[in-house]
This record gives sequence, C-alpha cells and structure tokens, in this order.
Amino acid sequence: MNGRKNLGSPCRAFLVCCLIAAFAAANAEIIGSPEEGWSIDLPEGYILAEKSGSDRYRFTHTIFSSDLLIARYDAAQFSSAEEALIHVQKQFTGTQDRAAFFWRNREAALGKIESSQLSGWSLALELPENRGWLAFASVSPPDKFEYSEILILSTLDAVCTDEGSWFASGPITTFAWPQEGPLAGQFKTAEYTVEAPFDTTDIPASQAVVDREFSLLTAYLDSPLVYDAWKRYYRMIWKDSWERMEKAAFVAATVLPDNAYEKAAVLLEWTQSFRYERNLEQSDFASLPAAFIENRGDCDSRALLTALLLNQMGIDAVVMISPEFSHALVGVDCEGEGARFESGGKKYLVGDTTAKVKMGLIAREMADPTKWFAVHFPAFPQATPSQ
Repeated sequence: MNGRKNLGSPCRAFLVCCLIAAFAAANAEIIGSPEEGWSIDLPEGYILAEKSGSDRYRFTHTIFSSDLLIARYDAAQFSSAEEALIHVQKQFTGTQDRAAFFWRNREAALGKIESSQLSGWSLALELPENRGWLAFASVSPPDKFEYSEILILSTLDAVCTDEGSWFASGPITTFAWPQEGPLAGQFKTAEYTVEAPFDTTDIPASQAVVDREFSLLTAYLDSPLVYDAWKRYYRMIWKDSWERMEKAAFVAATVLPDNAYEKAAVLLEWTQSFRYERNLEQSDFASLPAAFIENRGDCDSRALLTALLLNQMGIDAVVMISPEFSHALVGVDCEGEGARFESGGKKYLVGDTTAKVKMGLIAREMADPTKWFAVHFPAFPQATPSQ
C-alpha cells in the first residue's frame, strides 16, 4: 500500500467526551486521555455505545452508519505499530492491506479492512514517552462505506498524540502526501517582496483536506449539529495548514510592523488584493498554501489565512462567520478603532478581507453581531465559563 494511491477518493484514564482543550466550544466533541497525552477532535454526532474496562471503547455515529473502536495497549505488548495494527486487524475477517510509516517522528501503521460484513480503515500509533500504542478501527457496512469513508478518514486524521499534533497534518494526510521537494512562494507588501518556502505537495495535500472536510460538512446541513460541524471544518483546515504555513509566516513577519494592529492592517490589505474566486462544484475554499502562493480565494479562505498568519505571529485572531450574510471576516485582538464582535470574553476588531476598507470597517447591513459566530483555534484557546 503506497501513499495517496491507496487512499482512493477522498488509556487507563480515558475521559469520554471530555473538554480537554481550553479552546473547545461547549458542544465540541473532543475526547481523549490527558494522562496519556492524546485526544481526537471528533466529527459531531458520535456517541459512546460500549466500553470494556478502562481502555476499550466503541462509538457509533448518529448520521453515518459507522462505528469507531479505540484501544490503548501497553508499550511491552507490541514491538512495532505494524504489529499492533495486525493485532487489531485479526479481530476482523477478510482482506486487510497495511503499510507502516512515521508520523510525529514515531511509528505508525495504516490498514484497510474489507470483508463481507464490514469495510473501513484501521490505524495504530506509537504514543510518546513509552506510553504504549493507540489503535483505531473505523468501519461501516460495505454498502455504506463509500458514503461513510469521508467520516472515517476525517476521524482518524483528527487524532493527536502530543500537544504539537494540534499544529500539524494528521496521520492520514501525512501518509497520503509525503513531502516531495521545495516550492517557492512570495509575500509582497507595498515596500518589500520576500520569498516564502513551501513544499510541492502543500497545495494539493491541503486542498484534499479542504475537499474532504467540506464533503463531510454537507452531511450536517439539515442537522442541529451543523454549527459545531462548521467550526470543526475550519479547525481541521487550520490544523493541517499550520506547519505548511509556518516558514512563510516567519518570513512575512520579518517585513511587517511590530505593532499588532499595523501587522493585521498590512495583512488585511494584502488579502484584499487577492483574485476573488469561487468553485461552484466543490467548496469555495482555496487551500491556505494556494491562497498565499497564488493570491486567490473567497472570503473565508482569506479570513482563515489572515487569522492563521496572525496566530503564528503571536496574535490572537479568530474567523467570524455569518450564515445569513454568506460572509466571513477576520477578528483580531488588538487596539484600534472600529467595529468589534465579542466572543469568549474578548472584543475582536473586525477586518473584511474582500472589501477594500480599513480594519474595523464593515458594511452597515452586516454590523449586527448576533448574525455572526466565531471560530477559535488552539493557538489562542477560547476561555470557558469556568476560566
């Protein structure tokens, strides 16, 4: 099983449905074990169906016909991630392809499950600091697998085994899109032009994540979970894009003002110069590497790009979404005059990345803050009511 060609189309103290990250919104389904140091930003709609002991769990999904099985094994039980995966796959009959790889500088193994009763994917990961092995099997009936695969892959790609995992591509994307070589981008301001380094796979890999997550999001359109699913959609893109954009953000910061407001203002003016682009057949969203390198994208691509770059420069920024206005803004925690939207106890100065206006200016007909919701990201956690 070799990389992207094989992906086709698109816990001793386990705390179930625990908000282990401070940024998690009230309804976000983030599960994991703080003691073992791992977590998953689950797609909305999973419920705990069964547990066995303190380290075996089965979740079922309320929209998709799919189950997620999770197990943690002691480090001494297996000599490799592939051995752990083989153990998991033996629980299922039928054809089971597998491949070993490295993720987060540790062992990992990915396998396919295909039988007359179930189809799906299995994953085994080495936990840091000799904490053992984490194994997953995400399956559905064969006749439902084509529809459920986006949920399965998104779920497994959202696994985090250390704090840094929240700022990196997931194991599925890492396996499918290994780095291939350098690609040069540019960051231009009125005064400076600097080269920004990327990898040649950054655009297609990131776009694959965007398209997968958008396909998953459409399944929630008639569900009360749609707003939480929408927030996760942006979190998953942000997470995958962090390392891809990190060097570019560092280079861009060298020619930007030190002041947070001025930094945001220059980035805003830069994104306002982008070519407006929409894809009516898929997501409107251009991947963040593509938006940066090719200077193109719709409002939410630009807003998330600006928020991510500001986050990487140490500035709290969020994305503001309005379903009613079909629009997105960036919100920045900085000084400055103009319109502000409140979220998580902070009042964020808004920036419209498509209209050529200054920070803090927004069309009067869009100024009602009740028509917007904020998407927060792990770099600057949203305060919870208890904080």
